[in-house]
Amino acid sequence: MAPGLIQIFVYGIRRDITTINIHKDATVKEFFTMISQKKGIPVDQMRAIYTTKQLEIGKRLSDYGVQNESNVFLVLRLLGGSERSIPPEKELDDAVELSNDPDMITWDDDPENKRAKMPCGHAITPESLTAYCRSILDAGRSQFLCPYISQDQPPVYCRKEWDYIDVRRLAVLSEEEIEEFEKKISRNYLIKGMGIQECPKCNSMVQRSEKKLIRVVCPICSMNKSNAFEFCWHCLHEWKNKQSTTVCGNEDCSCEDRRLKMLRNCPRKTIIGVVGCPSLRACVFCGMMIEHVKACKHMRCRCGKEFCFICLKLKEPSGWKCGRYNEACTVAAVQTTIPGDN
Repeated sequence: MAPGLIQIFVYGIRRDITTINIHKDATVKEFFTMISQKKGIPVDQMRAIYTTKQLEIGKRLSDYGVQNESNVFLVLRLLGGSERSIPPEKELDDAVELSNDPDMITWDDDPENKRAKMPCGHAITPESLTAYCRSILDAGRSQFLCPYISQDQPPVYCRKEWDYIDVRRLAVLSEEEIEEFEKKISRNYLIKGMGIQECPKCNSMVQRSEKKLIRVVCPICSMNKSNAFEFCWHCLHEWKNKQSTTVCGNEDCSCEDRRLKMLRNCPRKTIIGVVGCPSLRACVFCGMMIEHVKACKHMRCRCGKEFCFICLKLKEPSGWKCGRYNEACTVAAVQTTIPGDN
């Protein structure tokens, strides 16, 4: 052993003995850090007892008479279930523009609770922003639209889109939340927006080379194998009927694009007084699935095209032919084809 080093035996973890080689003048914190590196236990969850004394951070091992081959017992500080689940407090950075307006979700106007001014000008706390955007993602959507509703009569809806980069910063997302949000945004956009699905065997994201194909082959699952893995694009089960390219042979398969079924079976709702409007539409230009949550009838798709959610008419260069955002028009029938699939 090198000069100045001592060997300490640590008991109390998983019924074994942990040996720590450390300098005789080392601090208690250095001792705890070495245990943490070996055992993966956070320093703030440790208590160490030498004879009848508790080792305290800020002191040295020598202050307690710890010497070569001393025996130390480690005690873990257990967190309660509720304590583990409480996330750290979110703090906005100094460069964020704050607002004195109440939180647009909770209407909290406590000056102690800092509220960020979103790019659209409306105020929200990091906690409300995180919860609201998570609810958007959990509902299968990938766009963050401002939910602000004015107190005017008739009310004015903001509906400005927030960029994810702004949400990430102003919601003060943790590393875990960033991972969660980015995965959900991408997955929701790919599956709901672009008609991309997961291979039922390897879960790879896949897209058809031709949108009319129903019997498809996964290149990953078929790699280095004599038999290709074929599955049905509609029901996502392995293809059984080898004599057909349109009927997979699975009993529960309707041989229909699931998006068409979603359009047909979606709930009906009232939009600006017009009863019986489908709550889900496919963009009339690119086919992206868009759900109407609230506010006016005019929609802007990610592809850049604008159309009326009620009558499905595209916005023309001269403007809207179906009237202003709050004017009633005729409900278009449920879509039976996906635009852009032909």
